Amino acid sequence: MNRYMLNVREDFPVLKRIINGRPLVYLDSACMSLKPKQVVEAMNEYYEVFPACGGRSIHRLGDEASNAYAKARRRFSSFINAAEPEECIWTRNATESMNMVAACVGIPKDSKIVTTSLEHHSGSLPFIERAKADGLEIKIVEAQSDGTFDIEQWKNAIDKKTSIVAVVHSSNVTGTVAPLKEIVEIAHDNGALVMSDDAQYAPHHPLDVQKYDVDFSAISVHKMCGPSGMGVLYGKMEHLNAMGMFLVGGDTVADVRYENGRIIPEYLPPPEKFEAGLQNYAGAIGAGAAAEYLQKIGMKHIEAHERSLLEVAMKGLQELEHIRILGTDDISIKTGLVTFSVDTIDVAHDVAAFLSDEYGVMIRSGAHCAHPYHYQMGIPPSKGTNRASIYLYNNRQDVHAFLEGMDALIDATS
Repeated sequence: MNRYMLNVREDFPVLKRIINGRPLVYLDSACMSLKPKQVVEAMNEYYEVFPACGGRSIHRLGDEASNAYAKARRRFSSFINAAEPEECIWTRNATESMNMVAACVGIPKDSKIVTTSLEHHSGSLPFIERAKADGLEIKIVEAQSDGTFDIEQWKNAIDKKTSIVAVVHSSNVTGTVAPLKEIVEIAHDNGALVMSDDAQYAPHHPLDVQKYDVDFSAISVHKMCGPSGMGVLYGKMEHLNAMGMFLVGGDTVADVRYENGRIIPEYLPPPEKFEAGLQNYAGAIGAGAAAEYLQKIGMKHIEAHERSLLEVAMKGLQELEHIRILGTDDISIKTGLVTFSVDTIDVAHDVAAFLSDEYGVMIRSGAHCAHPYHYQMGIPPSKGTNRASIYLYNNRQDVHAFLEGMDALIDATS
């Protein structure tokens, strides 16, 4: 085992908590990951040692804040292998990243946007609203019942009229990983851009944006051991330069002239072009620390660890009665999560509440901001499904506690 994996649980103090007499089992990382001490300490250093304006204040603390902020961008750029740090824009979350692209990228009036039935709402709705506003065509590629895609569907959906393709790289419901490289090739052959939703992919798999050749990638830092309220938009520099601005104001300008009664702004290039106002310096520093933390462990090691635990969880659920698992059982094309319903339970929230109250096991319940796929699968979002998601700090004891709780719940309700 990688030496960084040996004592990884020690980096997460919350795992020492006892819930109703049982050790905390946290299986909700697809919603929000836990934060290691290294990230918290990096953020605290900003607040305790140099809590100043980066870029604005020309004094010792301001310089230290500026340097830490720039270093964090370089760290994150390395994490996703961007061609240059300036291709990484700090946002509040992946939702803002995708809204920024949907609102600001140039799309011809007579063109088409392609997305899927498997998207998180944040991956599809910004583009659907752009299409409504501009009278554009929307084409939906429907996921298959196991959460995978037939590449022929993409070949049929993407044509010369297509301007942009918005696709989830790894589903937050089925965990299935899309054939992104092939989708990008089809899109580029037709002159279309690709917006990849990597909120679920980046925390769990090696992400190389140059290898995948995506035009844009949206990442949620809070799902990858970083602070909440931080996201990243990756964009190829040529597209960032061509895009309109999302917000304007302080820190976006090189100069604002006043001539003959007119205010004339001159804006900075990316990344400042998209980072208006006082920035979340502590959050960016925490994001850089999270990227460094994961890189030290190694994304391939994290991926292998999660899949080994997912195999145990999937097998255990399959052996239980009254369980319906959404998505493929091929763990080689899955991120470390499993979503399921229990046919003896009317509302998914009851499953999550039982596991939390009786076994100290935290899972997610609901429709996971992916209502279209639930409707497609014949599951009303009001009933929802349950999702257990695995991350680097989980172990076999966690999975066994989850399965023990599920077995007890089914016995009690059958």
